[in-house]
Amino acid sequence: MQSTAAREPLTVAHDDSAQDDLLAAVDLPPVEAAPRRAPSLETGVVRGTASGLLVELGGGPVIARRAKSCLVAPDAGDRVLCATDGDQVFVLAVLEGEAGATTRVVAEGDLKVQATGRLGLGAGDQIEIAAAREVGLFAGKLQVRAQAAAAAIEELGLVGGSLEAHLQKAVVVAERMEVRAGRLVQRAKQAFRFVEALEQVRAGVFDLRAEGLAAVRGENTIVAARTLAKLDGEQVKIG
Repeated sequence: MQSTAAREPLTVAHDDSAQDDLLAAVDLPPVEAAPRRAPSLETGVVRGTASGLLVELGGGPVIARRAKSCLVAPDAGDRVLCATDGDQVFVLAVLEGEAGATTRVVAEGDLKVQATGRLGLGAGDQIEIAAAREVGLFAGKLQVRAQAAAAAIEELGLVGGSLEAHLQKAVVVAERMEVRAGRLVQRAKQAFRFVEALEQVRAGVFDLRAEGLAAVRGENTIVAARTLAKLDGEQVKIG
């Protein structure tokens, strides 16, 4: 009966020098990365804007994107400056367009114009501000000066601390007018009221005073009192 001796693990020697000699013996060309095409500038003509910008360049028509810094929206027929970077083409600026055509400043998303000093906006003919939802004006002081002004507003709400108006003439035309105030004071040199139908005054105390003549005239005049009716004067004439 033979005794079983402990087996030692088999170790295989790895010769790195042989692998290096094998690789050196094989003549392989060096692997080089494809050269990246340097960005270039080129002018072109916009041929269409329906589905992206179709620009005619020297090599043919390409689809281009408007650069973020190019705020003027190109129109068909405009001459533009383009930058080619790989397979991407960007419109950097609109060089010229059709004479008399409207120049449109268009930004994707929100646009904010801010100045650390004064900001002026002027036009030789007309300025229009249009918004689909809301236009807001926020300032410590607002000044509006014009020779003539017209406003067509379906519903107007005004909230403020005080209102002072100096006018040479004021005309208000309304089907219905309501004035609600804790105290109402009116001062005038002359006042005229013309009421075609009914005028009714309801007051807790009604005091009518005239320094000169106080006259009440009517086709029929009724003075009625629930408790006391009094006529007082140096002379009282009836009839």
